[in-house]
Amino acid sequence: MNKVTFHNKINPQYREIHADGAHGGITSRGFINLSFYAERYPIPKSTDVIFDEKGDVAGRVNDPDSKEGFLREYEMGVYMDVNTAQEIVTFLQQKINELRALMQQPKILTSR
Repeated sequence: MNKVTFHNKINPQYREIHADGAHGGITSRGFINLSFYAERYPIPKSTDVIFDEKGDVAGRVNDPDSKEGFLREYEMGVYMDVNTAQEIVTFLQQKINELRALMQQPKILTSR
């Protein structure tokens, strides 16, 4: 029986991000590119707050030059060869299957 040990080291620049989706394609050198993004409403350039006679907030008006719609902020991009991409597909499918099986089980923990 042959054995190979892989030691894991976390790079000081390692970070975790939230992803709402990804966009990508194939590069001119034959790699697959996958860029992850998080979606949110755009932050207005400025907001005017309107107060009534009692000093309570009566309304808010965003700067008309503020963006409308949704903003997709791309956090990171990954380049990989086709074999790595296939390994990631297999890994993700296994984790999806595990999670779906767990979701079918009765809840063991209760929220506080």
